[in-house]
Amino acid sequence: MKNKLLTLLLLSLAPALANAHYLWLEQHGAEPRLYFGEINEVREKSPGRLDEIPGPKVWSGEGAARRDYSATRTATHFALAAPGKGAAGAPLLASETSIGVKDWTKSGLGIVKPMFYARNAAWPAKAALTPELVLDIVPVAGRKNTFQVFFNGAPLAKAKVAIVAPNDWTRDERSDAQGFVTLPTPWRGTYLLEVIHKEAKAGEYEGKPYESLRHRMTLTFTQAGGISTQGTGGGASLQAPAGMAAQ
Repeated sequence: MKNKLLTLLLLSLAPALANAHYLWLEQHGAEPRLYFGEINEVREKSPGRLDEIPGPKVWSGEGAARRDYSATRTATHFALAAPGKGAAGAPLLASETSIGVKDWTKSGLGIVKPMFYARNAAWPAKAALTPELVLDIVPVAGRKNTFQVFFNGAPLAKAKVAIVAPNDWTRDERSDAQGFVTLPTPWRGTYLLEVIHKEAKAGEYEGKPYESLRHRMTLTFTQAGGISTQGTGGGASLQAPAGMAAQ
């Protein structure tokens, strides 16, 4: 009976779990990787939900300096490779816009066409970065812990930006009228920023109508200095510094 109730509960949560996932980029030494899931919760595998990502496009640089990466699905991630050497410090970008229409009405999202984007950038930013993705977040050079959110190349105001710290600490903030948002990064390690933007634009994809486009973007970067997260018994035991209330 308990197993049956658990199964029914998981089935009822399935739409919510499905639309909580995102794509993100990580650098493992010299090897870049693209993951699907939630960075500190679940990394989807193949066979499994990683197979829901049909064909991500990954690249770095612009114009003549652009390098397109191959994305090879493995059991745990997409392995990324590109011929030759690119410009030092060029951000790695990814987009997946070929996922089919989803009926997420049970989650209050309606019938949507999911659109995923990801960026991995050097940290801290030493030069101004140009938004290249439809929904994008870029670190702002010269302004500590400040980022700017863009949609279709224009600053996106009042966007909710979530940060996930290396120790699982999270916080949400809203971008200002110019798309700027400041978020704390006190710990050493890899951070993920996430933003979602619903575009009220109906259409049709592969013969299926949708009510809106749901854009979801992540920015990852690694901070070399800061408070260590090692030897603390896990993220749950780490406390935010004074003045940083966890959300």
